[in-house]
Amino acid sequence: MMTKAQWRMQVCARVGAMTGRQRLAASRRLAARLRRLPAYRAARWVAFYLATDGEVETRAMIRQALADGKRVAAPIPVVAARTIRLAELTGARRGLTRGPFGIEQPHPGRARRVRPDALDLIVVPGVAFDRLGYRLGRGAGYYDRFLATLPPGIPRVGLAFRCQRVARLPRQRHDQPVTTVLAA
Repeated sequence: MMTKAQWRMQVCARVGAMTGRQRLAASRRLAARLRRLPAYRAARWVAFYLATDGEVETRAMIRQALADGKRVAAPIPVVAARTIRLAELTGARRGLTRGPFGIEQPHPGRARRVRPDALDLIVVPGVAFDRLGYRLGRGAGYYDRFLATLPPGIPRVGLAFRCQRVARLPRQRHDQPVTTVLAA
């Protein structure tokens, strides 16, 4: 079995081979599929990641969620603890700043903090996802640490391009699976 680093390189190359137009079209299909999920329709609070580096684009999903009357949260990395905390978003671009890894995030000093137990649904990024919902992240474990703190029962949805789906990823005891993977 390949190591996580080998999987990361292979899947990133697959995503890199996609055109921007292909990624955008797949992101739109995934947005429509997300909206049809019963967990999304029932949710009052949805946490989204802010896409970077060829990830499934979430800005249109965030705008749609706000238009659907949902409250939206996004992650702010807590570097010292290697985890994330959530803050409320009031728009897909409003109130954002560049975070410690160059990824946009809510402004830590201005955005209203959101408790994890307030969430009804969390949309999770990943470099790859396997058939059991285990994900390969960027390697620092921020999301795994955060997901481990969530109350049971909060649906976790991974968004992936088809080339990011694999049969089985290597996993460690701390790895946290998602409950659903949507791929397009």
